[in-house]
Amino acid sequence: MANLLSLTQQFRQLYRKVFPIPCLLCGLATDDQALCESCIAELPVIQQCCIRCAIPLANAQICGQCLKKPPIQDISLSLYRYEQAIPRMMSALKYHRQIQLAEMCAQEFISYHTLATLPDVLLPIPLHPSRLRQRGYNQSLLFADSLAKLLKIPCRPELLKRIKKTATQTQLNAKQRHKNMRQAFEYSSSFVPQHVAIIDDVMTSGATTHEAARVLKRVGVETIEVWTIARAISHY
Repeated sequence: MANLLSLTQQFRQLYRKVFPIPCLLCGLATDDQALCESCIAELPVIQQCCIRCAIPLANAQICGQCLKKPPIQDISLSLYRYEQAIPRMMSALKYHRQIQLAEMCAQEFISYHTLATLPDVLLPIPLHPSRLRQRGYNQSLLFADSLAKLLKIPCRPELLKRIKKTATQTQLNAKQRHKNMRQAFEYSSSFVPQHVAIIDDVMTSGATTHEAARVLKRVGVETIEVWTIARAISHY
């Protein structure tokens, strides 16, 4: 078995030399990641943010909006500002089957965030069944699965179901987004974890994660975090 594994590794290395994986952004060859190290280093990492909604701030604290109207979740963590190359990356992950980006983002997320207390489970935002059939995969589940493997905690996508086929959020303002997401989710288990991290690709207005968090609070979840790859601010 050891010899077989060694041969497999050698074959992979040879394959990468003959057919190098191009960086999604610059096209240069990478070892086995979606992006080359140079492009990863240039991505707009959020250095300081509001601990409740992950809006970038000059200092780590609670933003004025969250002081005035605290969100349901207790903590929000995001990796990148939704600007520069990030919209292109998220589009590639979401619509163009560049699923290797999910694993890369999970690795970077963990390297940038100090996770003092881990949640009991990771809960990816679900797609409606019709949209899942159309797309073929759920990008939030891919990201959650990668995080779960790295952190060694369970990912439980079956706990939360999308029961309402919502309109695409892209062209909606914040108020319309919240209205669009009302009663979109249903909790479908008698098992209720005490500490959950909701996983999504991008947080914009927070309407999607707000509705998911509202459902979780209603069934008795005590601590809710929201983890996303990117944080947009245009609709806040």
